[in-house]
Amino acid sequence: LKDDYAAGDPLLFRHTLIAGGTGSGKTHGAKNVLRQFLADDRTYPMEDGRESRPAVVMFDPQDEYAQMHDDNPDVDDAFRRRLAREGVAYGGVDDTIAFVPKVGSATYAADHHRAEQVEFTIPFSVVDEYDMPWLVAGASLNENQYPALLTLINRFFRNYDGGTYQQFLSFLDDPALQEELDETGRVHEATFDAVKRRVRSVPSGVFDQDAKPITELDTTLVRPGGLSVVPTYHLSSARAKETFVLAVSAMLVDDKLSNAPRSARIDETPLVLGMDEAHNFLTDADTEQASQVIGKFTEAAKQGRKERLGLFLITQDPQDIADPVFKQVNTTMVLNLGDEAAIDAVNIPPSLEKKVPYMETGQMVVYSPDNSEPVEITGLPTCVVRHGD
Repeated sequence: LKDDYAAGDPLLFRHTLIAGGTGSGKTHGAKNVLRQFLADDRTYPMEDGRESRPAVVMFDPQDEYAQMHDDNPDVDDAFRRRLAREGVAYGGVDDTIAFVPKVGSATYAADHHRAEQVEFTIPFSVVDEYDMPWLVAGASLNENQYPALLTLINRFFRNYDGGTYQQFLSFLDDPALQEELDETGRVHEATFDAVKRRVRSVPSGVFDQDAKPITELDTTLVRPGGLSVVPTYHLSSARAKETFVLAVSAMLVDDKLSNAPRSARIDETPLVLGMDEAHNFLTDADTEQASQVIGKFTEAAKQGRKERLGLFLITQDPQDIADPVFKQVNTTMVLNLGDEAAIDAVNIPPSLEKKVPYMETGQMVVYSPDNSEPVEITGLPTCVVRHGD
């Protein structure tokens, strides 16, 4: 949490990975750590000399982190006094907002937390404006089909400024367009058909719904000292979940790294980008779109310390996170893991590695090579914010 150690840059912006199996206590531990980032007196220096509180944006597939808005009723007076003595932030984060993806008729029930809710949609225009063609690429476009998709997207947005997904589908249904591109050698007829099938596989209702576009919510999404949670548990399609998480996170990364950011708020605010079940979104794969996503997050990880952007990744399968991203993580918190491949992947010293399969709930190894020797600790027995039913 401190910014005064020898290496010069806060570890927060040199990226953190929490790895642990089901029931190991990783979500409990993650909430405790995130709460410290949002302490009232926590600030970080920016390039222009200002001190700013960090913002946290958390992608949450199990709908657990909006509970951080609420106090934990299990925190009694004695525990509060102990936390206060030791400088540990506790209690609900009042400035917590759940940003709920709007997808067709899917409904979000939130009787387990009291955080404010804001519905949003992804406008199809981000595919062009934020250079995200991979959002509609499906899961299997190869290196030949991907350039064809780019050709079609570029052609569409030249004719439909701010066009919608439904307009794009109609555009692809034009036989004259297919014939022209085939005859000029730009897109082969079979390739055109393959791309069209992939684009049509996007789950219904992902784009252009009756809700506020996320592109207009930058100052609400990123708030110094605020926690924004994007729950995806209510979405029935894994593809829809992936689309929302990758679209919003990529927008934030782009603005953080850009020399001409669209949002001054995002540019000027230290940002922690949290991702639970990170192995589902940052996995290596032999597809062009996967390489685009991994490339974007690798760049984010490399430039994070300078731009005050920290990745906070949580996973039970660390071996599935793409190596270029994983190599940029400086701090690893390892709880109980039973899988040998997962244990090997976290790359902790052998003397502690052999203990990992036998750790009890809340026990963990914290390994941060540029900051300290590896340590074995036990987390707090009670979560400092609400956790569980």
